[in-house]
Amino acid sequence: MYLKKLNPLLDKIFLIVLFFLTFICCQTNDFAGPNLFSVDARGIVHESSNVNVITGLTAQTKLADCIITDKIESRVLNNGTKEFRKNLRHKKNGKQCVLIERFTPTKDGLHWEFEIIGKDAPWTTAITTQLEWQNTAGLSWWTAWGDNRPDAAEGKRLGDVDDGIWWTDPLMPIAFTDASLFYGGRKHTLPQTFCHPLVSVFDSEKDNGISLVMSPQDLIFDMELDVTSTGQMTISRTCHRISAETPVTFSMDLVRHEADWRCGLGWLVDKYPQFFNPPNPHVQEMAGCGAYSSHAVDFDAERLKRMSFKVNWKASFDFPYMGMFVPPVKNDKIEWIDMKSKPNSINNMRKDINFFTNMGFYVLCYFNVTEFGRDIVYPPPPRKAINDQDLWKDANDYIYNVLNDAILVREGDDKPIPSWKGCVAMDPGDPVYQQFLADQAKLHVEKFPSSSGICIDRMDWLKFYNPKFDDGLSWVNNKPARSLVISWYNVIRKIGKVMHENDKVIYCNPHYRRLDLLEYIDGIYDEFGQMGHSMNLCALLALRKPIMAWTIMVPELDQTPDAYFQRHLYMGAYLTAPLPGNDHTIVPSDNVDKIYFDYGPMLDALRGKQWVLEPHAVTVAENSAKANLFSIADGYVVPVTFGEKSETCRIELRHLQKQSGNDSFHAMIIHPGKTEWQPIELTEKNGVVALDVPLERGCAMLKIQ
Repeated sequence: MYLKKLNPLLDKIFLIVLFFLTFICCQTNDFAGPNLFSVDARGIVHESSNVNVITGLTAQTKLADCIITDKIESRVLNNGTKEFRKNLRHKKNGKQCVLIERFTPTKDGLHWEFEIIGKDAPWTTAITTQLEWQNTAGLSWWTAWGDNRPDAAEGKRLGDVDDGIWWTDPLMPIAFTDASLFYGGRKHTLPQTFCHPLVSVFDSEKDNGISLVMSPQDLIFDMELDVTSTGQMTISRTCHRISAETPVTFSMDLVRHEADWRCGLGWLVDKYPQFFNPPNPHVQEMAGCGAYSSHAVDFDAERLKRMSFKVNWKASFDFPYMGMFVPPVKNDKIEWIDMKSKPNSINNMRKDINFFTNMGFYVLCYFNVTEFGRDIVYPPPPRKAINDQDLWKDANDYIYNVLNDAILVREGDDKPIPSWKGCVAMDPGDPVYQQFLADQAKLHVEKFPSSSGICIDRMDWLKFYNPKFDDGLSWVNNKPARSLVISWYNVIRKIGKVMHENDKVIYCNPHYRRLDLLEYIDGIYDEFGQMGHSMNLCALLALRKPIMAWTIMVPELDQTPDAYFQRHLYMGAYLTAPLPGNDHTIVPSDNVDKIYFDYGPMLDALRGKQWVLEPHAVTVAENSAKANLFSIADGYVVPVTFGEKSETCRIELRHLQKQSGNDSFHAMIIHPGKTEWQPIELTEKNGVVALDVPLERGCAMLKIQ
């Protein structure tokens, strides 16, 4: 009886205590749980004081030139998420919006989402995430860059003379210094580029690290990373339309980990595997050196196999004009005049493909979604075709009468943008052009069953905005536009469905090197692989996919061929093999062939490689060489490179997993110029596998099985 009378009083006390605790939480904004980060009443993130802090990091989201106009509202949601609402006004144009941020604690850090809702007519400003490190002494930072030198010169073009260092190790963090990098690259020859939406900071002495990882699922138009020597990092997203109709949303995570670049990158891979795993896993069987050859007459297949050659991107230019890759002829014998001014037919195209496949090689057909035509003129000439079914026979007829809305133009100019052989730039966001490209993909599947798929060229046009149309999301030059990034998302989904449902693969030539564009891509063929920064970026995009790098007779390949090949081994990248008929890439010669023979078995060992992204997975004693660690189907491979004049080096490996039924590891080794693998001793203690590795020409390849 007494307890029953007391219960109402206890309930009231409980509610008062609960209200008081909630009030305190709202003022301090510290989270329960891991408490790796806290958020103050202004919505600014801090490293929590109850963990081993790196530098006293603070982080916040801002809109450029905007001020907060009212009191910041905050509340705690049912799942423990802390939400902030800020009313903002642009200081110059007076436009207003609401910034809503949500912070959720996670086991390894903090999940951070925000959305921006406009209150006025559409407008835009830079949307920034700012990190500030109070003390940078002893700190280093890293992102997935092509070159870690902020002042690196523009990459060398085909035929340029080398006058400096072409390649630097992209896996090396650097001290805080002034730097500016663009996501995907402002231009494909500029090294100041990063390809994954993340940045990491390390305190090596404490073995602590923090990464800001942005979601590749978010729509990103243009994004820049600016770093200062005093410890400021600013990620700026531009060209996003701020409106009441469609909120702008972003998602990211602050992640705590060890002081290793592998950790943040590994977290990104684990969180978003669809951007890293090839949609068609059979692509791993194709991994090897590539070619871009029109040659389809008898040659020495065994010679090419010794070079680890596997796949030819068919550069026969046998189609009538760019974009019309498989013309709608009534039967496969009907001929047309191709891009090389020669008669051709579907039968002949099929014959060229079968020439390679009958010898056990793979073939990729040429494809392009951002260029069309040949000898396109402006203004549009008179129509030649009497019947619509004959429009395809003339490129000007077809583009102006069927695909006119897809022609890409510059702001204030209706004239098409010219490109190779008089073709013009195109916007694959146009519905008619999208359907045309999907139909072309279906024709490839139907007409060329022995082809393994396609390789899509010229992704550099995806940086552009089409001023003629409105995607509802971008805002450029104070007006609507259509971003070709959105156009790509839409068209590659359709092409990917056609190719992958028919067990074909899609490679791409990613002049615009950013992760979010590669969800439906199985492999990479980098046309500018002779530029060190380009090969680095593409290799980092291909952590679980095959990559082939363009190869020309640059001075490095002629003067220091071991270093040239070893940088490819280190990054898990294949080269272009010297084939007859190779178009603007390497061709056979005695000196060239020999170096490919020397490294062929080592390149073969990379087949099916996936980067191991565990903390401190591979270390080299005294930094006497460079080494990387990849998993393969039956174990691991370790390229040991750049040992220079060292005769041996000590390698330590961690996080190796034994296959079922095995209780120990064994190792094999091969050196440049050798054809047989030899056993090598290893020791295993406390989860660390150690080897003393003899080097030849500064190099060795290990297999751990």
